[in-house]
Amino acid sequence: MDGLEREFEMVVKVTGDSIDELVDPGVLINDIKSVLLNAPEPPLRSSVTYRGSWFGVMPSVGMGFFSVKIVGVYPGNPAKGLPLVRGLLLLFKSDDGELLLEADAGPATGWRTAAASMLALELLGYGGGGEVGVIGAGVQARYHIDFMLKIHDISSLMIHSRTPSKARVLAREYGAEVVGLEKLLKRSDVVIAATNSTTPVVKGELLKSGAIVVSVGAPKPVRELDDRTISRSRCVLVDTRRGAVEETDDIEGAQAIVELSEALRGVECDYGDIRVYKSVGYALFDLAIAMHLYRNAMQKSQVS
Repeated sequence: MDGLEREFEMVVKVTGDSIDELVDPGVLINDIKSVLLNAPEPPLRSSVTYRGSWFGVMPSVGMGFFSVKIVGVYPGNPAKGLPLVRGLLLLFKSDDGELLLEADAGPATGWRTAAASMLALELLGYGGGGEVGVIGAGVQARYHIDFMLKIHDISSLMIHSRTPSKARVLAREYGAEVVGLEKLLKRSDVVIAATNSTTPVVKGELLKSGAIVVSVGAPKPVRELDDRTISRSRCVLVDTRRGAVEETDDIEGAQAIVELSEALRGVECDYGDIRVYKSVGYALFDLAIAMHLYRNAMQKSQVS
């Protein structure tokens, strides 16, 4: 199988495009739901920054497995033609420690983050349709667009980026329109912000009533949401309360915070006239994508 190999009897290695081929978007969303409802809170991740690069280790456990993602973010890589995010995602059996999966952390992270965002949209009341605006034209923007178009019919797609050439490339690939930021914010029913901006790109005063905002910005000093966005939303849906409070300034001023796992259990968020989901990353998403890739890889090998 292209990009897929078996070591000894059980270890599955997946890299590059083979990960894309193994992802079933609808099923992955359900896998994330299952993990959020059934796996325990993961331990704190450990990270270090050195010469501008970030390196972290993120373990999790549940559903009969251990997973750990060992990953780095290397800002200088894109200029060298290398991935911004590089690392490994490993899956082990929890009863005897047998290694089951070794996956490229870059695409695995892209898919699981987008899947969590689609789950958040579902919990925020979005069922498809309308105009979708994406701020950013990098890796996360691409995964979110790809995932959105695989599971929803929308009326139009708009892209804005501070690097217009990247926005044009992405727009050509997905049949989108490159627009200015103000136009995108005023028109969009769903706004997906996937940037590394240190100043807010989502301006609450421009959003139309009923808009849904998904912010997938990195931890501090990245800042994607302005104060008006938070005040209009009142309550904010987050992937993890601890991460959202400690790792980002985007939700300062929120009257209430509800986690995805809480929303799945029926906890309600008293939203204002817009709705916001803020993601900073969660190790349980890594467990979900690792289980998903391993199961699908094994099924594919049996068919082959």
